[in-house]
Amino acid sequence: MFSTVSNAQFNNLKFSTKSPYRTIVSHLGYLSPSSGAYNPEVAAKTLGGDDYTIEQKIGLAIKLKQIYDKHGGLDLGDISNRRNYKNEDDDPIYTIFEDIPEIYLIKEGSSWLYSPKSVREINTVFRRYYPAAIPPKRPQKTTPDSVDVTSKDSTGKEVTIRKPSPKKEKPIEQKPNIKFDISTPKSATTTFFGFQQDNNYHPEIAAKVIGSVELSLEERITLAIKLKQIYDGLGLWIEIEDIPEEPNYRDSTRHNKEIYVLDKQLPDFYLENFKGKWMFSESSIELIENKHRQVFPIGKEGLETVGSILRKPLGNYAREEVVGLELWQITSMLAMIIAAWLAVMLVSSAIMWIVSWIPKSKDESRYIQNLIKSGMMVIILYYYRLISPSLELTIQELQYVIIVLKVYSIYQVIRFFYNLIDLWVQLWLRKANERDDQIQRGFAPFFGMTAKLLVILIGLIFTVSALGYDISGLLTGLSIGGVAVALAAQDTIKNLFGSIMIFMDRPFVIGDWVKTDGVSGSVEQIGLRSTRIRTFENSVVSIPNSRMADFTIDNMGMRVFRRYKTYLRVSYETKPDQLDEFVERLKEVVRNHPHTRKDFFVVNLNNIGLYSYDILFYIFFEAPTWSDELHFRHEIIRSIIKIANDLDVEFAIPPSGLDYMMENTAEKPSSKKKSSNKPFGFM
Repeated sequence: MFSTVSNAQFNNLKFSTKSPYRTIVSHLGYLSPSSGAYNPEVAAKTLGGDDYTIEQKIGLAIKLKQIYDKHGGLDLGDISNRRNYKNEDDDPIYTIFEDIPEIYLIKEGSSWLYSPKSVREINTVFRRYYPAAIPPKRPQKTTPDSVDVTSKDSTGKEVTIRKPSPKKEKPIEQKPNIKFDISTPKSATTTFFGFQQDNNYHPEIAAKVIGSVELSLEERITLAIKLKQIYDGLGLWIEIEDIPEEPNYRDSTRHNKEIYVLDKQLPDFYLENFKGKWMFSESSIELIENKHRQVFPIGKEGLETVGSILRKPLGNYAREEVVGLELWQITSMLAMIIAAWLAVMLVSSAIMWIVSWIPKSKDESRYIQNLIKSGMMVIILYYYRLISPSLELTIQELQYVIIVLKVYSIYQVIRFFYNLIDLWVQLWLRKANERDDQIQRGFAPFFGMTAKLLVILIGLIFTVSALGYDISGLLTGLSIGGVAVALAAQDTIKNLFGSIMIFMDRPFVIGDWVKTDGVSGSVEQIGLRSTRIRTFENSVVSIPNSRMADFTIDNMGMRVFRRYKTYLRVSYETKPDQLDEFVERLKEVVRNHPHTRKDFFVVNLNNIGLYSYDILFYIFFEAPTWSDELHFRHEIIRSIIKIANDLDVEFAIPPSGLDYMMENTAEKPSSKKKSSNKPFGFM
C-alpha cells in the first residue's frame, strides 16, 4: 500500500523517468483510478527492453502493480529522487524491495526504466503472489549472452575465445483477437477469461464483467482476479463454444430466468442479463471472498511457501522439462505419493500396536487396520487437494490431478465403509455365537451384504459425478429400474421386509412353540423368505415371512409359567377323611416340587359327579420348553398315583367302560386294591 505522500503526488501526475522516484510514480500513478489519469499504455512505457509488444507490456505493468499491492510496505517517500543514483556497488541500479531482487530499475541513458531482465521475471514473481491467477506457462530457456568458441592460432595451438551469442530472430507473436463485449453470455465469458490470459492480461477490462456499481475499479479488479483463481484452483475448464450466444437467453432449469451458470460445480456463480449487459450477478459477487477462502484455505502465501519448499531441493534443475512437465513437479508428485504411503503404514502400525491389548480376532484386527489406513488416506488426499495449485500446473493438468484425487478419495471412502461393515458383522456374529442366537447368525451376513451393495452403489454415483458426467440421467434410470424390479419381485420383497420385521420385533425365536393360522408346532428355522415350523405330527410347514408378519402369533414358548389343569375323579367309596388327607398331600407335592409356582395353585374338592368325586388339580410349571413341561408333568402324575396307592384311594371309571372292564377281569382273581388296575382319569 502507498503513503499519503504518494496519493498527493498522483494528483499532479506527469509522466517522467528522470529518477527512480519519478519512474515508479509514473508506473503506479497511471494505473491508479484515484489519480484521475488512468492510462495503462503510459504506465507500460516504464518497462524497458523490446522483447514484448505494447499490449503485453500493459499486462505486465498491471501485474507488477498487483505484486506491489500484495507485498505492501511501499512508501514513495523513501524512494530516491536522485537522477545519478548508484547502489553500494557503485552501479546505477535501484532495487525496490530487498526480498524481490528480481525486480529493479536501471539507468538507460537519462531514463530510469525497469530492466529487461526484470520485465521477463514479472510473470514468475506474479505466480509467486497469485499462484492460480493464470495458467502457468513453461519458462523459456534463455540464450546465454556469450559462448565459448575453440579455434587454432597461427602456431596451430587450440585456444578458447568467448564470443557474443548469435541473436535469434524474435518470433512474430499474433495479437489475440479478443474484443470487449458483454452483450451475450458467450461474449461476456470470453471477455472475462480472455483478458486474464498470460498473453493478453488486462484485468481492468475483465473487471467490467463484475456488475456492481458500489465497488471501485480496484475492488472489481481484485474480485475478478479472485474469481478467475477460483475456477483455476478447482481445475474447471470453461468450454466457450458450448456457451449460448443469444442476447436474451433464458435458463429453463431456473424458472426461465435470464441467467447462465458457467459450470455446474459452481451453481452459485452465474451471469445475469442487466438491461442487455451480461455480468456476474450481485449474489455471485458477494460469494467470491468466501468461496476463495474455501478453495485456498491455506492462503496464497501458504501455496507460495509449499511451492518454494518443493522446488528448493532441485536447485537450478527444478525448471528443467521432462515429458512435458518440469522436473520439480514430477519429483514433487512422486514424493507426495511415497510420503502418503509411508505415513499410512507408520500411523496404522502405531495405532494397532497401541490397541493391541484389546482382545480381538485375526479378522477383526485386519478390518481395524484397513479402517485406519483408509481414514488416513482420505485425510492426506484432502490436504493434497489443498496444496495442488502450488504445483503450478496448467488448467488442464490441474483438472486431471483433481479428478484423480477425487476418484481415489471416493475409493478410499468406499473401502473405509466396506471394512467398517465387515467389522460390524464380525462383532455381531461373535455376540450371536455367544448367545447361540440362530436368527442373528442368519441375518448378520444378509444385512452386511445389503449395506455393502448400498455403499458401492453410492460410491459409483459419486465417481461418475467426479469424472464430470451428469448423473441426473443415471439416477432417473436407477429409479425406473428400481420400480420395475420392485414390481417384478414384489412377493420376494414382501417376504424380505417380513423377515426384517420378524428380526426387529422378534415375536419368536428358534425352538419356541407357536400357534398361528391353524398351525401349531416348534419353530425350526427362520430364513429370509419363510419360517419353518415342525408340527407335533413331525411334519414341516413353511410359511412365507410376509404372512408371518401379518398373522396373530400365539407364542407358547414365551410363557413364564405353563399351566397344567386336570380333574382327579375318585370313586364314591372314598371316605371324607381319605379325601381330606389326599388333597392335603397333593398340595404338599406341589409345594415341594422345584419347578412349580408356589404363590398360586388350586387343589380342592370341586364337584360331585355322576359317578365320582371330582378334585380340581390346577397348577403352573416353570418350564422353558415343552419337553421340560412333559417331564415335570410325569413327575407330578407319578407322585399323585403313589399317594393314591398309599391312602387306598381308588379312581373312578366312567360307566361306559364298566362292561369292558368286567369282560377283561372276569377270569382274574379279585384284588383287595382295585385301583392298581384302573386308569387315571382326566377331563
